[in-house]
Amino acid sequence: MIDPKMPEDKAVYHRSGDFVVFNQLAVKIEMDSVSNDDYYSWLDDMTARIGDLVPGVRIAEKAEARTAPPLNTAIYYDTEDFRILRTGALLRTSCNKITHAFCAFKAAQDDHNVRRDHRYVFDGEEKATIQAAPDSPEAVAIVRRLLARTDIDHPGLFLEREYGVPRNELVPTVRLDDYRYTFFVWLDQQDALRCSIDRAFVTNLRLPSEERDRRPVSEVELAIYPRIGEEIAQDPRVVQLIKVLSTELCDRFDTRITSDIKYQRAATALGMGNR
Repeated sequence: MIDPKMPEDKAVYHRSGDFVVFNQLAVKIEMDSVSNDDYYSWLDDMTARIGDLVPGVRIAEKAEARTAPPLNTAIYYDTEDFRILRTGALLRTSCNKITHAFCAFKAAQDDHNVRRDHRYVFDGEEKATIQAAPDSPEAVAIVRRLLARTDIDHPGLFLEREYGVPRNELVPTVRLDDYRYTFFVWLDQQDALRCSIDRAFVTNLRLPSEERDRRPVSEVELAIYPRIGEEIAQDPRVVQLIKVLSTELCDRFDTRITSDIKYQRAATALGMGNR
């Protein structure tokens, strides 16, 4: 039984210069055995019914959400002995060739499905280098220079403080190429949730390139909208929406909510870290 709650006494999203803190409430559901056709049949049904289940709610999609999903690539870093993997936390870069490149530390989720996300946002030449080839030696060097800094807040410092994992011992471990098919949930015509079915392909970066293969991992993420308005964030219907959507999805496909993050599910699919 899940017990999701909005972050208490904390801003959901705060940015200061190149550094962002995001307290994310989210629930993840395993979808490896569900086709896109079946998933979208469920979503069409929910779009028609959601206003009856939760008053004042509407599901919306961008015009090409189903046919041209964006591709985001994450590179997960860990120590040689996988000290981050077993915590449920992560340190990764994430990029899209058009929109963004950042480095993030996410703490393990708390008892109410909230994870604290610390991000350093790259720009200029560093951003372009990571976007072009996120697991290249040049991109890895940029990440290592960031993690070595002591003059600014950055994800490596928070990882080290909270989990005792040395930030200077991290190496690229897993590549995850993620096609995100997104829908939004509006509450009283304002953004409340940003949800997606993620069709990812994962690769073991510890192996020589000629020995690597790609394994599929799929899940639905039901998450609060990053820049959700303060008034909407306090509305109890937000949590009700996550509960309703997750229950409807699990019941339709006989699947389950998972507490494993993508990094852990990728390691399981690839047989890494004794998973």
